[in-house]
Amino acid sequence: MIADTVRHLKAHGREVLYDAEHFFDSYKEDPEYSLKTVKAAHEAGADLIVLCETNGGNLPEFVQETTRAMIAALGVPVGIHTHNDGGVGVANALAAVRAGAVQVQGTINGYGERVGNCNLTTVMPNLQLKMGIDLGLDLTGLRDLAHFVDEMANVPHDIRAPYVGVAAFTHKGGLHVHAVQKLARTYEHIDPALVGNERVITISDMSGQSNVIVKAGKLGFQARQRRPGSGEDSGRGEKARKRRIRIRGGGSLV
Repeated sequence: MIADTVRHLKAHGREVLYDAEHFFDSYKEDPEYSLKTVKAAHEAGADLIVLCETNGGNLPEFVQETTRAMIAALGVPVGIHTHNDGGVGVANALAAVRAGAVQVQGTINGYGERVGNCNLTTVMPNLQLKMGIDLGLDLTGLRDLAHFVDEMANVPHDIRAPYVGVAAFTHKGGLHVHAVQKLARTYEHIDPALVGNERVITISDMSGQSNVIVKAGKLGFQARQRRPGSGEDSGRGEKARKRRIRIRGGGSLV
């Protein structure tokens, strides 16, 4: 039936992608039969065999090993289709690519049945920025795309979404903010501008002086840190020990 269907579609000039549903679970239970099904599709002329991790419960090591084995058996590259039931939909897709997969199926923001499909807004920058695979994409619009799809789907934006979330490059702790001003890669794994995102500095009970200086700058104030022992403070006692931030043109923030 698989071969007949593929041959019929090819005879009518169609491109055929054979999605082998539940392939990885099937391969665990009966690898010989599973291989026969994808070979039938391939030999009948399918343009691409796509291995589907439909249940979303397998781990990257197994996906990588199985994908590599299928490529060796078929003699051609394959595609990969993953779900996120085990929280590793993206990791499984990347593992398959490392094994030789040439197509990744997924959805923007990972929308899909149950807990979702492979999240393309995470896969794309991982492939292009981390793995060095040129997708020919300008990723600077990725954040806007992710938010647009959220709005169209009427689903609240996940602020902690990798790369595109509002919190993805947000810094709260004073030490973190101080460090990221000096060497961004200490707390940012990429330049947020590469995916159209931006650095956000928040003010809270965990803030240090660097947080306040950055926020003041955002508001148009020029601020600098006053350090004890620098000669800037000639007072004594508690007043002399306090570290202040002086805002030119008005008052000080202690």
